[in-house]
Amino acid sequence: MADEKWTISIDRWGGYCPSYFDNDFAFYGNKNQSTTNTDIDIRDINVLTQGASALALTGGTQAGELGSHLIKSIMKHAVSDDATYAVSENKVFKITNTAITGASSITGSANVVIDDLIWYQGSTYVFWNSPGIAGEIAKVDVTGASAISNWGSTDPIGAASLADAPHYAIVGGDDVCYFTDGRWVGKIDGSTLGASALDFWQNSETKSVSWNGNRVIIAVNRPNVSGSNYNLSGIYKWNGISSSWEGDPIEVGGEIGALFTDNGITYVWWKDSVTTGAYNFGFINGLRLERIRRYSGSLPNQAQVGGWDGYIGWLSNNQLVLWGAKDRDNPVEFFRYMSPTGASATGASAGTWAAPFGTPLVTSYEGSNYYIQKASGYSTLAVYNTMAFNMRKPGFRAQIDLIQVGFETLASGAKLDTTITYNQTTSTLELAQVAYDADDNTTLRKIYSGGLQCDDFRIDFSWANGSNTNPVKIRTLLISGSWVKSN
Repeated sequence: MADEKWTISIDRWGGYCPSYFDNDFAFYGNKNQSTTNTDIDIRDINVLTQGASALALTGGTQAGELGSHLIKSIMKHAVSDDATYAVSENKVFKITNTAITGASSITGSANVVIDDLIWYQGSTYVFWNSPGIAGEIAKVDVTGASAISNWGSTDPIGAASLADAPHYAIVGGDDVCYFTDGRWVGKIDGSTLGASALDFWQNSETKSVSWNGNRVIIAVNRPNVSGSNYNLSGIYKWNGISSSWEGDPIEVGGEIGALFTDNGITYVWWKDSVTTGAYNFGFINGLRLERIRRYSGSLPNQAQVGGWDGYIGWLSNNQLVLWGAKDRDNPVEFFRYMSPTGASATGASAGTWAAPFGTPLVTSYEGSNYYIQKASGYSTLAVYNTMAFNMRKPGFRAQIDLIQVGFETLASGAKLDTTITYNQTTSTLELAQVAYDADDNTTLRKIYSGGLQCDDFRIDFSWANGSNTNPVKIRTLLISGSWVKSN
């Protein structure tokens, strides 16, 4: 007898549910959360819609000024009105919000591999390696037109070569540039270089630097090994002057990838020694490292993390993921916002991202194709699968009588495909498509009314047949039904 009714109603959209990487049919979490999402946007918590599409800057492909270069670091801020700099393996590019406007080469070695760049006291400093030999600092003039490729080893007071190691830099509140340099932290203080200003152990590597509380914050991996190995790493504070760090370090069980300080909070990304859900995102709280989220994907470096629109963002598995909230009264969410072109292809890679002009820029390559793109329009790669709803009740099964989707007014080309996946993913049923219709301006549509019986289910949304310019913005999802006796 079907006389007891039930209803599931969602009118606010969330990101990933807890431990989403363990099970794509998860029961645990809030009803408005997701087990799977790609290229979605829930910054406005009233709607679930498509994340950003990627539009190449003018000259921002292999056929233009960019050429066959993967940009590895973009300055996180503009250095003048609508202008900043970015680096590839051996070039410095000047970029605007719409175009790449020029480039200068870093030379002085048969093999130049650039890691990072920094704007310091009116010039751009570029950190690069000649692999297997040594590291170096180049200085680029204010126009970006010319570079002194071997500035670090020839020009400053205390001139010296660097270690052959990853180099990432920040400018501290004391107007000194600090950078990682193998087992050392180096600094540029005006025209003076201190290549080995602070040293750590022989088998360690400084991985990332930040600035907070009037101190340099330093991430150190020890031993310096990658892969599925256990690292006893640490985070240290240094006043930039003393010959040693101060106080007790924060001991970290795992490889550290990056540090990033935003509004007085220093965030940390680190990796466990396992493979699934092995990555952690957290923040420094006194002498503790507090984990915010555990996630599946990849470990970012310092050039691949940043802040935008109230969110902390980083590259994970070649996608830009966001964590945070646009307003302090909104709940914090974690979701995948944007995929650079080609990044999902085999052998493809995302390089870096930043938002120096207020809109995210992302870089990538795939095969012989290279890109620097900005977030623009709406992605048709967008996918969002809800939590799984456990409908089991002794002696009864759930019968689904009605599924309705509410949305904002549609425009030409807007489409949303819907599917119900049920009985622990053993079965699926395609539901009605939500699509623009010139003769139908309603914003609430029935996508199912059939009487399906099941033990559990989730609703899957896909915008694959939709539009890059006219999105479907979902406001509500309502599922109702009744309990029926099982055989």
